[in-house]
Amino acid sequence: MGYAEKLKRLCALRGLDQSALAERLNVPKSSMSRIFGGSRELKLGLARELARELGVTLDYLVDDSVDDPSSDQFVAVREDELTVLKLVRRLGVEVALDRLLQVADSPATHSTDAGELELSLSRGERTLPDESSRS
Repeated sequence: MGYAEKLKRLCALRGLDQSALAERLNVPKSSMSRIFGGSRELKLGLARELARELGVTLDYLVDDSVDDPSSDQFVAVREDELTVLKLVRRLGVEVALDRLLQVADSPATHSTDAGELELSLSRGERTLPDESSRS
């Protein structure tokens, strides 16, 4: 499996599309499209950034003889953990962590559910809705 196929597979597993990946790496969407299509060779710096963003080694990404170390690993998660994972994928790690830490400092955190947490974080709110705003 070549690097283009590996990129497609890794993005699918992580819920990313070409546009989102291009934006995260500050690469033009047209360039990312050519990379995914296999018509543009990866330069070392970009390959390293792609590997880091997708959570694999550079060797795995560019060397066909290296197996994906994560391909056989599955972890069971609860619904609330899945919600947090989806938020991290949508917002990016740094933004999601910043927002989660801001919410964790809020006194209302203990009484909210995952749905309200997701709504609050996706809106970029610093605190969660209080009990009186629930229906």
